[in-house]
Amino acid sequence: MDDNRLELSRELEEMRQQFAVMKERFDRQEIVTDGLLRDIQKRRMNLYDWLKLYGPVMVIVAMLPLMYLCCRQYGLPVWVAVMVYVVAALEIILQSLERRKYRKEFRFEGDVLQIAGCVRNFRRRTFRMTVFTGVVLVLVLAAGYSAWLPNVQLTDDPFRWALCILLILGVLAASVAVEIRSFRILDSIVKDLEQ
Repeated sequence: MDDNRLELSRELEEMRQQFAVMKERFDRQEIVTDGLLRDIQKRRMNLYDWLKLYGPVMVIVAMLPLMYLCCRQYGLPVWVAVMVYVVAALEIILQSLERRKYRKEFRFEGDVLQIAGCVRNFRRRTFRMTVFTGVVLVLVLAAGYSAWLPNVQLTDDPFRWALCILLILGVLAASVAVEIRSFRILDSIVKDLEQ
């Protein structure tokens, strides 16, 4: 009977040790998972930065032939081209300043829910800035085109007009695609951090 109790206590002790080892492994697994989650979110935030900072630069470079064609060949006022570039540069500067403001929180250290709230606030503010610069850009383009269109003959060169329209549509589509992709990245970061 004592042998049975001794054997039972030995088995219980082995089970406790096994549970301790399993608990330790489980705790380490949580840390690895949390660390991986933070690394993935950092990578996503770097992709967002790349899109929001270099995306407008690529759009500006793509707009150079369009602006040259419209100003040189069709008499678009140069101030319209300059204002478009100023608004794009303003967007880049505002995004950089906003990112710098939240840089400390985007180290993804501390409570995950607080980080998610910070990313949500950052998304809200950048959305407002994007809408503001988009409205300003549309107003500048509308003013420029309203001053330009009465002086232009649409039958001058249909190929160039088609090229100009295609470039405008391409630049607009690229700009909208960059904005949509960047906000989807922020949404996925918030969603993953809140789960």
